[in-house]
Amino acid sequence: MLEVQPMDRRGYFMLPQAPEGAGYYVYGNVGGRPHTGHLAQYAHPSLMSLILCIEREWQAIDDRKFGIGNISIDGGEEYDGHATHRRGIEVDIRPVRKDKVTGQVARVTRFDDVYDREATTKLIQLFAWHVTVRVIYFNDEKVQRAIGGGRVRYAMRHDDHFHVELRWRP
Repeated sequence: MLEVQPMDRRGYFMLPQAPEGAGYYVYGNVGGRPHTGHLAQYAHPSLMSLILCIEREWQAIDDRKFGIGNISIDGGEEYDGHATHRRGIEVDIRPVRKDKVTGQVARVTRFDDVYDREATTKLIQLFAWHVTVRVIYFNDEKVQRAIGGGRVRYAMRHDDHFHVELRWRP
């Protein structure tokens, strides 16, 4: 059988890494090793569908790409000290930048001048509107208030990315 996308032991597919014309880019590493972020991007089918849906919606309102990081590794094993990112239903996404820098060097925190709060709010709102999303963690209080309803919450070490978690249905 011809394998189009790598699949892990659970039957989860790896997020496409560089699809032409996509509204996202990928970043990250596993164990501090460069160019290994793809090893932590196996997604449950529900999360994969959500990511690809949001990517299309995002492209309709903004021409910048958003960064997708950790999802889960093959088989859902623990890695890099994560208490989460084992079921394939969680994804880390970078805040939107004012410029169009992408890739590993595009890291941005909510404290940086290049951070675009308005665009980040719009991107998080796209995720927050989906019924499958259980919670989003991101530490920008203004974004939390703008979205409302307790949908976006504080969590330690969530200044340079937001974490989206789906409702779990085993």
